[in-house]
Amino acid sequence: MGDPADDLHANRTRWRAMRVTTLWLTLAWALVTFVPPLFARSAGFEFAGANLAVWVAAQIGPLVYVLLAWLYERRASRLDAQRQRSGGD
Repeated sequence: MGDPADDLHANRTRWRAMRVTTLWLTLAWALVTFVPPLFARSAGFEFAGANLAVWVAAQIGPLVYVLLAWLYERRASRLDAQRQRSGGD
């Protein structure tokens, strides 16, 4: 078993990295969620019977949400694997 101070440092480093990841993914989520409706009225053309911004929000938004969840999981898994390789729990 390692030094508790090293384990505490590893935990803090991991959570700092995850906070940064969470911040960026939350920003991407907010952009995908709130920006298309802002431009819904100003977009001048329709696609598939709906305003383009509405269509993008309804069709592409959920795909982006799945991608964001996958990116979060991938980053967390990589950090966990890195911690295990360095001798952590």
